[in-house]
Amino acid sequence: MRSDVRLLLILAVASCGSGCVQAPDSLFDEAVQRFGREHSCPADRLQVKHVEVPLPDLVESKPPAEVAADAGRLAVWNQTVNKELARYEHLTAVDVAGCGSHATSFCWYGHRIHRDHECIPVDLDDLDFTMLTLKPSAGQQLRRRLGLPPAPPSARRAQPSEPQPSTAAIQADIDARFRAREEEMRQRLDALEKETSATPPVPKPSPPPKR
Repeated sequence: MRSDVRLLLILAVASCGSGCVQAPDSLFDEAVQRFGREHSCPADRLQVKHVEVPLPDLVESKPPAEVAADAGRLAVWNQTVNKELARYEHLTAVDVAGCGSHATSFCWYGHRIHRDHECIPVDLDDLDFTMLTLKPSAGQQLRRRLGLPPAPPSARRAQPSEPQPSTAAIQADIDARFRAREEEMRQRLDALEKETSATPPVPKPSPPPKR
């Protein structure tokens, strides 16, 4: 199955056209394989599109007015934004269709100590994969880059604004997630060290034959 997916990804890269940017197969083949399993769809019937999208292109670049007017809060805001942006290396949108189904995922190289990469399904009409505030046009921008049709008017209808969390709350949440991932990785490394350092018991010598 994996070799079939690899072949499909090579063909997808070759036929993607000028609107798509090459990305390593290992970054997004997880999304392709997951789609095939969930929809029981053979690899040779999948259509894959992908495009690398720098996260700053999707993010609102200006802080709220009350934050911009306070030098201390602005410094925290900039630190939070820069730290979050650094988590998404080679952010790539991956669109997979086949067997009457369709799904879009975001894949990126994340915290390498925790895991080599992340790959999660997303809704282009309601993007929610980062702590940062995205542009209202982010979903439509990604649709254009992937060569997908525009969202229906009902999906593009503006949603009522909700109060945004403070920068301090965002920073605390990011730090908590980071610490949880580091702790999980430490536990895995400890378990691996115990497993590799364990020595098999020495067999007991056989008793001498009775005379």
